[in-house]
Amino acid sequence: MSEQPFSRRWKIWFIPAILLFAILLLVGVSCYRSNTVVLELALYSGNSWGVPQNFAYAIYDKAVEMFEEQYADRGYRVVLRTGTMYKDYSEWFAQLVLKGKEPDIFLIIEEDFTTYAAIGLLEPLDKYIEKSDLSPDVFFSNALEAGQYQGSQYSVPIGIVPSFLIVNNDLIESLGLELDLSRWTWQQFYEICEQITEDLDGDGAPDRFGVEGYDWHHAFYTNDNTLFNADSTKAGFNAERMAQMLSFLKDMHALNQGVLVREGMFEDGKVGFKTFNLSEFRVYGSYPYRILRYDEFDWEAIPFPYGPHGSSKSKLYTVQLGMSSRSRHKDVAFEFLKYISSDEAFQYQIWEYSNMLPVSRTVFDRIYKSGIMQRDGMRSLDRDFIESVIANSYIDPDFKKYPVIDEYITQRIFTLIAQDEDIAKGVGNLSQLINELLEDEYSVRTQSR
Repeated sequence: MSEQPFSRRWKIWFIPAILLFAILLLVGVSCYRSNTVVLELALYSGNSWGVPQNFAYAIYDKAVEMFEEQYADRGYRVVLRTGTMYKDYSEWFAQLVLKGKEPDIFLIIEEDFTTYAAIGLLEPLDKYIEKSDLSPDVFFSNALEAGQYQGSQYSVPIGIVPSFLIVNNDLIESLGLELDLSRWTWQQFYEICEQITEDLDGDGAPDRFGVEGYDWHHAFYTNDNTLFNADSTKAGFNAERMAQMLSFLKDMHALNQGVLVREGMFEDGKVGFKTFNLSEFRVYGSYPYRILRYDEFDWEAIPFPYGPHGSSKSKLYTVQLGMSSRSRHKDVAFEFLKYISSDEAFQYQIWEYSNMLPVSRTVFDRIYKSGIMQRDGMRSLDRDFIESVIANSYIDPDFKKYPVIDEYITQRIFTLIAQDEDIAKGVGNLSQLINELLEDEYSVRTQSR
């Protein structure tokens, strides 16, 4: 009988306590939600320059860690959406967009940038930049330009990878050849490649070659500046310079007598020059990785040769991050974009956790002054050289269908040089092809406005 009053007293206190706990829990969750902003960040594994990298997400894990720590008082959090390879990323992301479920911020594959900007998926960043303390002077200008579409900023760069040539010095010296980089012209390049190219086994076909990986893009931008007109509605190249390029490429192609220069032949010591980039340089120019591929001969980085009317130029690869125009947390998303692209403490981590260079000029200067390259066992990479490469780099045109049009141009140029077509006629046909392709593109752009 004495247990019943205790049981009633227990229920009288326990039930209200449970209700109070539930109320406090709901209030706590509500306060957490009201004071916490959770951003989603979509990432791919891999890169456009084809260099494998361990711990692909390490740099982004570090960015989130540092960002959340700096903004802990505001309750900002970033959740990563990972697991998609670079080659599958465009399709995976397109499915998210179709469902209206794309993350607040996301990495942008170069070929997709103009499409995303053109269809309104990317949020223009100009107004956010104007209200912030973010100065364009912080960045390498070419890296910032890669995130611009029709005069507006749609993404920010977080890392850059400049490209250049490398040369097998031992092979050059063994043949008694000498590079004169003070007049590093197409003509000198051709003459050296001609002397390198040789049939070593006597089967009638060459098995040592001048260059690996060199294509019309490398030649065009070292003799002309614009492939299209200012509005990207017509071909804008100079006919004389295009004819010079086609003639040069035809001569270079003829050296190989139809034999394909396979990837890896440079590493085997069978090629004099190879197109390269800084990411490859960091991996294969550092101990112990250089032992795997490039330790059998002396090699170094050099600029691309230039044509009669041009100067040395090369493509600048960038990693760009953008914001969805449908994000519900745009101000916070921009804070993350600003942080990852310009915060000096984080930008220094770009060198530590990736194979890229930081886009911050100040951090770039700090890296070169710190001696960190020697600490990492890297081959010497002259600062003046790499700054010149970055300053004189080019970025691809920014209209929606450029990647597709570029494929058509590549196929047409290959046909011109491989089938020994008339150069003058070929230039006219190429201009006509580009104009037809751009006319379709212009019609689509006009209708979509």
